[in-house]
Amino acid sequence: MTRINRDVIRHLERLARIDLAPEEVEPITEQLNRIVALVERLQAVNVDGIAPTRSMAERTGAEGGDGTREDVVTPPLDRGEVLAQAPDATDMFFRVPRVIARGDES
Repeated sequence: MTRINRDVIRHLERLARIDLAPEEVEPITEQLNRIVALVERLQAVNVDGIAPTRSMAERTGAEGGDGTREDVVTPPLDRGEVLAQAPDATDMFFRVPRVIARGDES
């Protein structure tokens, strides 16, 4: 059985660029271990002789018999109105903080 430990959590923090509070580490570790255990149980299920599902679009419902809806063209959002709601924007673009430093390929 795969076990999530503090080293894995530290690695995930770095990848996600987050810092967990010390009191968050144990609950998250337990939750991830339960998720991994569930996935391992699912992988152990014998599916021999069960035909694969071709597509989720095979379902029927309000969208239509094939699970799709009609493509309807609508007017675009007003750029100025959308940018006015952004926390940081230029005249034409959203501005976001840099998440990868120059030369940082890891």
